[in-house]
Amino acid sequence: MIVEEKQKKISRQSLRKVLDGPSQKFALAAGIMWMLFQILVAAQIIYMVPHKVRIVHLGFALIMIFLLTPFFHQSRRDHIGIMDALLVIFTAAVFIGMFLRYDALIKMGGRCADVDVVLGILTMILMYEGARRVVSPGLSILSLIVLAYAFFGQYLTGILATSGYTLNRIINHLVLGGEGIFGFALGVSAETIVIFVIFGSLLQEVGISDYFYDLANAIAGNARGGPAKVAVISSSLMGMVSGETSANVATTGAFTIPLMKRVGYDANFAGAVECAASAGGQILPPVMGATAFMLADTLGIPYIKLAVAAILPALLYYVSVFCTVHFRAVRLGLGSSGEAKQNWGNLLKRSYLLLPMVGIVVLLVMNYTPTFSAFWGGIVTALVLSMLRKETRLNLDKIVRIMYNSAKTAMTLGTATAVVGIVVGTFSLTGITMTIARIIFQVTGGVKLLTLVMTMLVAMILGMGLPTSAAYVLASISAAPALTLVGISDLYAHLFVFYYGCMSTITPPVATGAYTAAGLSGGNPNKIGFLSMRLAVAGFIVPFIFIYSPELLLTGDIDIMATVFSFFVTGLGLLFLCAAVEGALIKPVAPYVRVAFAIIALLLIWPDVLVSLIGLVVSAIVVVVSILRKKELVSPKN
Repeated sequence: MIVEEKQKKISRQSLRKVLDGPSQKFALAAGIMWMLFQILVAAQIIYMVPHKVRIVHLGFALIMIFLLTPFFHQSRRDHIGIMDALLVIFTAAVFIGMFLRYDALIKMGGRCADVDVVLGILTMILMYEGARRVVSPGLSILSLIVLAYAFFGQYLTGILATSGYTLNRIINHLVLGGEGIFGFALGVSAETIVIFVIFGSLLQEVGISDYFYDLANAIAGNARGGPAKVAVISSSLMGMVSGETSANVATTGAFTIPLMKRVGYDANFAGAVECAASAGGQILPPVMGATAFMLADTLGIPYIKLAVAAILPALLYYVSVFCTVHFRAVRLGLGSSGEAKQNWGNLLKRSYLLLPMVGIVVLLVMNYTPTFSAFWGGIVTALVLSMLRKETRLNLDKIVRIMYNSAKTAMTLGTATAVVGIVVGTFSLTGITMTIARIIFQVTGGVKLLTLVMTMLVAMILGMGLPTSAAYVLASISAAPALTLVGISDLYAHLFVFYYGCMSTITPPVATGAYTAAGLSGGNPNKIGFLSMRLAVAGFIVPFIFIYSPELLLTGDIDIMATVFSFFVTGLGLLFLCAAVEGALIKPVAPYVRVAFAIIALLLIWPDVLVSLIGLVVSAIVVVVSILRKKELVSPKN
């Protein structure tokens, strides 16, 4: 009951309609039809060229947006208004036209008729109207600026000047072809991300997400500050499946945030723990959320290679979050909730619920596509397991919920990736990608550290308010090339910007995850956002570390000793950094000790063996002294 009330609170605070009667039935029917189509395509029961799948995907996404979000913020939200109904009909007509004209366009060999240009213009208008309702205004504004550049770049001078393009050429490239709206980004949404969205919804209905929570509760529930540690573990498990911070916060936060508040964490910190843990799920192998598959496709590498490379950085991230939570509990003198039950026998009996995750990983290792792996290894396996127990068997109501909830999530992702397609397509049309990279290179003078900092800022600014998938695509085409100019390999460069795409979801002022957490905790979104950044400090530091300590990504010829040493000293350095931030280690510590901890952290993290060894010696001395002289280190709580 508490969970349902919390999730309803989020719905009331969102701009979505709460439909009733015939309007609700129509929206349900549209959502079910869409998800059924995606499942049939993934199962290869329906075979269709990718471009047509993308047309259907975006068409349904826009129809769902017009059904579920109001034209104006002050519009009634209990029914489908006349304007929205007209937009639904108009969208269906335009996208049916796009679908039917595709074969003719192929036969025309790159040329297009007037009717195609008209359909292309109408498609863009409908896409921007959908984006206005559900996507960050920043993305739409950016894409419009880029679109204007395609039209008027010929009037600029210097390196930004273009040769100029006609309306027909722009529409042909950005809408009718496979480079823009219906390009790579939307393709990943239509063929991979949507299947993982369905998988995530299915996990909730068949009890697998509950198993994640119970497992985390058994591991850490009775520890000091246990509920916060439960949030870290359970959110990491769900987050690597859902692939979106806000969705994960809404799912696991409904359980964990009230428990954290009950043991003494304030509303803002409870929300921040959930945000930081949820954002990190997307960088945690073996699944890493759907955006990671986009990264692997972009680089043209097997997904399993990416997953292996991401293991150690992800562990460092969660060690940091876990330590921060623990040290906060130490400083505040918090205990456990006393409510956790460690019934390991029952958990072991239910461990078969992990088979869908295992199935996905096994199929990925066998070099099957992410879509095939998610459907057959994840969805089908979960469906079979749901039949083993009466309480998890799917009935019609559960199936409808799975389909409808999946459609509501996928509509935003599909539209966002379509808008990103405008940016990607314009970049490929004008060739501005390397121009931006050269500008960054010139501004930083080719200094590696400055280039990394500049790239981080660009990636985070572009990613604010966007789904991680859209944030990554924008950063990968605009910022990542600058890193290759200073000698950083593609895998390292793309993983670097991917991290900051994930971190942008918890970074104020447009911290989407923080706003969701605020709806659950009753806290302040901006305060939650800044606290999330504090908790997730490793997410902002680790990318720099693996650039300067490449052995952490386990690529190429692996030096085991160097890898173990780097991982150990970096983990220890992050531990001391967390202790400095929170002001506690074994006990709360005085301000001068916090400064000492910060210096130790810097020495340990510094990418130099000698400096790290000095840090190890100093850290050992400080720990021994802190144990022997506890009373001198204790300071009042603040």
